[in-house]
This record gives sequence, C-alpha cells and structure tokens, in this order.
Amino acid sequence: MDNTQFDKMMQGMFQGMAKLQESQAQTDLQMRESQAESRKSQAEFRKSQVEFRKSQVEFRKSMAELRESEAKANSEFREQLRESKAKADLESQKLREFQAETSLQIRESQAKTDLEFQKLQEFQAETGSQIRELRESQAKTDLQIRKSQTKTDSQLQELERKLGNVGEILGNIGINTGCFAEELFSGSFKRNPVLGGTRYDRIECNVLDSNGKTEYDILLFNGSSVAIIEIKYKAHLKDIEDLLEKKAVAFRLSHPECAGHKLYLGLATTISNDELVQKASEAGIYLLGQNGLHVELLCDNVQTF
Repeated sequence: MDNTQFDKMMQGMFQGMAKLQESQAQTDLQMRESQAESRKSQAEFRKSQVEFRKSQVEFRKSMAELRESEAKANSEFREQLRESKAKADLESQKLREFQAETSLQIRESQAKTDLEFQKLQEFQAETGSQIRELRESQAKTDLQIRKSQTKTDSQLQELERKLGNVGEILGNIGINTGCFAEELFSGSFKRNPVLGGTRYDRIECNVLDSNGKTEYDILLFNGSSVAIIEIKYKAHLKDIEDLLEKKAVAFRLSHPECAGHKLYLGLATTISNDELVQKASEAGIYLLGQNGLHVELLCDNVQTF
C-alpha cells in the first residue's frame, strides 16, 4: 500500500469518526432534550397528582357535607311529616266530632220538624172548620153591610159638608193670624225702623223679587246695610234654613246694587220656643217675638251675610 492510499484511508477514517462524533453529539442532544421533556412531564404529572389528591380531598369534603345536609334534610322532613300527620290526625278527629254533632243536630231538627208538621196538619184541620164557620159569618156580615151601606153613604155626605165648612173656617183663621203677625211687625218697623241698634232709612213690605219667585215680607235699607225680615205666625226651624239658603242667596243675585252693603237676616214670630232661639243664635240671625202688642228682640247674636 503506498502512502497516497494510506492517506486516503486515514482521511476516510477521520471523516467517518467526525460523522460518528457529530451523530453522537446529535444523539446526546436529543437524549438531553428527551430527558428534559421527561423531567417536565414528570413534574407536570406530580403536579397533576397533587391537584388530583387535592380534588379528592375537596370531593370527600363535599360528599361529607352533602351527606350531612341530606341527613339534616331527612331529619327535618321526617319531623315535618310527623307534625303534619299529628295535625291531620287532630283535624280528622275534629271532623269526626263535628260530623257526629251535626248528625245529632240533624236528627233533633228532623224530629222537631216532624212534630211541627204534625201540629200544622192538626192546625189545618182545625182552620178548615173555622174557615167554614167564617164564611157563614161573612155571608151574614155582608148582608148587614149592604143594609147599612145606604145609611152610611148618607151620613158621609153630611159629614163631608160639615168638614168643608170647618176647613173654610180654619183657613180664615190662618189668614187672620198671618195678617195679624204681618200687621204687628211691619207696623212696628214703620213706626220705628230700628233693628239691633241700627236705624234704617227705608222700609219695603211684601216685595216680590225680580225673578217673580221670591217674596220678602220686610226689607230695611240704609246707606251701608240691608235687613231681610221673614214674618211667621208660628216659626219653625226650617224657616231659618230657608232664610239662610234661599232668600239671602236670591237677594244677593237679584240686587247687585247692594253688593257693598252688609246683609242681616231676621225671623219675626208671634210664637217662639227655646229651641228656635238657640237655632237663631247659632245661625247668626235676629229673632223677634211678640210681647203683648209690642215687638221684642229675642236674639241679637248676629252676623252679616
């Protein structure tokens, strides 16, 4: 073998060894990377084991809590079930007692009804006999009534005639008493037109309002005040209400020229009582009464309207 061949052989050996070393280096690198990956996988596996054991602990804890909660719920349910059963038993007992009592009442009521029905039948039998007797008596009564009817009609005609005369007399008496009251009070104000210490310049009697519906017995006027006087032979509480709710309102509407005047109300009556005086005082109107042939002021606790 010459030197050239030997050199080529040695060069080939060196190249093979270099490739072998390079391959060995790559293999070592891959082994190290594989070992690193293996260690990383092992670490992750150990971490997963730790988390798994932790999850197991939490799961066992949750299972224990669940079993405890279930045991408590079962206990409460059984207790509620016992209470419900006891309550249902009590209600059932009450219902049976009520049914027994009701049945007894029904039997007693039925017995009472049967007795009342028997009495009713006896009463109907007795009543039938009485009705027959009544019919016979009624027939006799009808005959007597027909006989006396003619006489009664004549007596009624005479009574109507007499009552007509009495009504006419009473009507005349009412007119006379009303006229007396009007003459008494209107004459008094004509002679002395003073009311409650206030003097009036003008008096008007029996004044019909412009609407033709409202009449004023007496109207008193001066420069700042107006007084409406209603005259009654025997006044009633309703007359005070009429003064307040009707005549005062109607006067204000129909007399705009007196809008700035003070408006006073008065009720004059020949017959009075304590209740009327009290009502007039509460309403704030004058109440005038009769004292012989003179007029007196019974109530002067007044207000303007």
